[in-house]
Amino acid sequence: MMITFCNSRKKLWVPVLLLYIIACRKDSPAPAVADRTNTLLADSIFLYAKQVYLWNDQLPKQFNTAPYLAADGSLNYKAELSAITSIAINPATGRPYEFNRLRPSLPKYSAVFGQADKAETDAGSRMLNISGRFGISLVAMGEQELRIKYIVKGSDAALAGMRRGMRILAVNGRPVEISPAYYRYVEKIFNEENRLTLSCSDGATSRDFSLLYSRTNYFEPVLGDALFEPLPGHKTGYLAYLKFIDVTHAYRDLDEILTGFSRQGIADIIIDLRYNGGGNLAELDKFANLLVPQPAHGKVMRKERYNALMQSGRASLLQLQPVLDNNGLPFYQNGKLVTYADIDYTEAGNTVYFNKVSGPGALKKAIFIVSEETASAAELLISCLSPYLETQIIGVHAGNAGTVRTYGKPVGFFPLKTGSLTVYYALFSNVNAQGAGDYYEGMTATVSVYDDPRYNFGERGEPGLEAALALIAGKGARRALPELLQPPVQWQDVNIHPEKTGMIKSVFRLKSGAQVTTE
Repeated sequence: MMITFCNSRKKLWVPVLLLYIIACRKDSPAPAVADRTNTLLADSIFLYAKQVYLWNDQLPKQFNTAPYLAADGSLNYKAELSAITSIAINPATGRPYEFNRLRPSLPKYSAVFGQADKAETDAGSRMLNISGRFGISLVAMGEQELRIKYIVKGSDAALAGMRRGMRILAVNGRPVEISPAYYRYVEKIFNEENRLTLSCSDGATSRDFSLLYSRTNYFEPVLGDALFEPLPGHKTGYLAYLKFIDVTHAYRDLDEILTGFSRQGIADIIIDLRYNGGGNLAELDKFANLLVPQPAHGKVMRKERYNALMQSGRASLLQLQPVLDNNGLPFYQNGKLVTYADIDYTEAGNTVYFNKVSGPGALKKAIFIVSEETASAAELLISCLSPYLETQIIGVHAGNAGTVRTYGKPVGFFPLKTGSLTVYYALFSNVNAQGAGDYYEGMTATVSVYDDPRYNFGERGEPGLEAALALIAGKGARRALPELLQPPVQWQDVNIHPEKTGMIKSVFRLKSGAQVTTE
């Protein structure tokens, strides 16, 4: 069945739920307009959660929103969502599913954005901003060095010859200082200025790089690729991937690399996901199809599981949510507006099968390099492939030692609007062909080594790569790398780019069997 796209309307707003709640509050005294609007917004956040939240069966029948409404009528919507999402308890841990150990005041998975957060949501949704405005991420090593953590392929920085591991000597002429004040200066330059000059050293020479920010810059998520021969006649491919986000362009680049590996007859592959925080599920599916062995064609890749109310089609509030494209324009089917209530949320309707058409067809082993930043769709890639080929996990850390665990995010979402707010509830979990997907505490690395920013991706000597090659060669990674297991110095991120977006669903199957794409 054909889905038609109507461009005869401008952006469609969704104030309908607020009117619905007003009708239910006829006996309540009428407050000031601003106060009433925020009161209704507070109610709607909970009412939607009761219907669509993955763990809605643990939510109470009623929820007191008063603590999140200030005396001036303003609504602390982030605190309210945090309170709602702290109710559902994971019986395996005794803690909330959404307990966020890195930022305890915010949910681990769900998020809400208002008009004041618009710049943040816009930045997180565009490919050109996956690593700040210039495609560069930085780390501070110890008390004396500022180094490039990664450069995004296709950025002006990459085209100019900058690479991971280079030491930054000055930013816009100001010599580097390892201090909070200097970090604030760097953050301002990277996020607000249109011109950037970096004085860099690669250890042998120093030079200045002048970069110009442009909204038309196109960045690829491939951080690096290489081919190795850890054993005579045994070829291994290496690919570092930053984010699953741009289905068309990123997939074309990825397909080209993996097709090249296939021609070389690789037996194993090393996938470096150490900074991959997830992204678009459609691209994840294409990536998994490229890697899976040919015999898996037609078999289950993954299943999305929604709550019982969603699966039964009884989440009535979804009728108030039109399905929109990136321009805010609605989809129509046979002249009828398509809403999220028209989507099939059953497990059968959300089971994805492998469709192997290209890429290496006979891989036996995949080794994944991960860190605590590896999350969402990146973790799901490992989970989806594990029933069909041998997988091993190498963890890299910033000098804090210990066993590395990934972030732990087997859930996904799509945006829902209520009034001026956009809410990303944890809506569904993902399981693989074996029904596994309960990695809320993260995936545990078999071997954990130092993440050394002085080495480029795919460069010999980089501990994560060396550990992976040692495993492929049949050596114990720890025995093979005694000199690289002890970190020379700890490092920390210089946060100059937006937080990662998580696991975004953009392709939906309607109850009619038709398909719509919102991304």
